[in-house]
Amino acid sequence: MSWNSSAERGVLAHEAHGGMDRWVKWVERLLDVAACSHVVEAGEPYLTELHCQLGGTESWWQATAVPRGEGFALWLKDVTEARRKDSKVREALERALEREERMVAEAEFRERFIGVLGHDLRNPLSAVMVSAKALSRQGSLTSFQQELGQRIESSAGRMSKMISDILDLTRARQSGGIPLFVLPMRLSTLCEQVVGELSAAAPERCILYDEQGASDGVWDSERLAQVLSNLVSNALEHGGEEVPVIVRSYPHGDLQALEVHNPGSPIPGDRLATLFEPFQQGAPRAGGGRKRRGLGLGLYIVKELVQAHGGQVSVHSTAEGTTFTVLLPRDSRQALAVNHAQQEEPLGREEEETAVR
Repeated sequence: MSWNSSAERGVLAHEAHGGMDRWVKWVERLLDVAACSHVVEAGEPYLTELHCQLGGTESWWQATAVPRGEGFALWLKDVTEARRKDSKVREALERALEREERMVAEAEFRERFIGVLGHDLRNPLSAVMVSAKALSRQGSLTSFQQELGQRIESSAGRMSKMISDILDLTRARQSGGIPLFVLPMRLSTLCEQVVGELSAAAPERCILYDEQGASDGVWDSERLAQVLSNLVSNALEHGGEEVPVIVRSYPHGDLQALEVHNPGSPIPGDRLATLFEPFQQGAPRAGGGRKRRGLGLGLYIVKELVQAHGGQVSVHSTAEGTTFTVLLPRDSRQALAVNHAQQEEPLGREEEETAVR
């Protein structure tokens, strides 16, 4: 067996640890004897990597054995630096993966905890709301006491909305999506109802509804009311107080379109990419205005509900204002069937018939 110059440099590097004899024996011990014999017998080269440890010094060598005469020549290339760099990269990657796994586990724990907390808060909050309503019916209350009762009822209502959003977040993240119960309905009737309710809650604001064409379909009316309510509330929050919020429904090819538009400043470009992510608080309205009292889940829940129907939601924001557009299939039962098929544990027959009825 003969050596190349790189191998000789390896000998010199390890001379303090026993010289050439010891280094050669170490290399020979690392080589595959059967593979080396095959080089001599068949004339085919043998390529491997050797990891040497002498005197506490580590080195890595790319070894190539090629036929020469009645034996073979061994060519060695020092790849120690490259392997050390690779090792550092692997270690850094492993640490990053461990951090990511910890963050994912912590996020799952937080969401599970929030979901349990939201569920458990419903009962005592319901007791507060029922008690506040009962007090407001008492004719012997002073005007100040009635005002306090209305304030308690209003605050409890906002808390109930937050808890509902938290539970929807938990369902969307951990339970295979928010459940829907679809039936034939008319979207225009729903829009008129929601616009009427929101107009009564904010009499100082102008909310207009423009119906264009038929709006019949098979959807979850309660969840679509939640979609529209969230979009209109978002428009009221970020649009100017002196401008109207406009709701439109119209056919869009084979789909049903629902739009909510508010004039006002455009949404900054850096926020558009994360607008439908959870816990995203909107930028303050120009000129001040009301403080945000939600959790930043409204648009995230809109996206999840629309996608559960098999639809999509988009936003277009310019100097002329911001428009959210929802596109829905006429019949969402097919989307429900696909969602159920993708769940790890399929629903029982009775539950499936109820959800898709």
